Amino acid sequence: SPNGDCQNDAVYVRGLGIETFTIAIYDRWGEKVFETSDIALGWDGKYKAKEMNSAVFVYVLKAVMDDGNNVERKGNITLVR
Repeated sequence: SPNGDCQNDAVYVRGLGIETFTIAIYDRWGEKVFETSDIALGWDGKYKAKEMNSAVFVYVLKAVMDDGNNVERKGNITLVR
């Protein structure tokens, strides 16, 4: 709910033991709307500086943990305006 109230205004990757990661977020047509491997960057519900409409998006997270394990997670993010 990116509405400027400083609560859930962006989606970040957080967790213990993450060495490196990449997260990509896709719209319902499969177009990539966000990608980062920087822990300080989060998705604010915008694509090309324009606010996206409320919808369900898919994320794909690939990470290497500090113990050497590779992790891949997929799921949904619901954008609410």
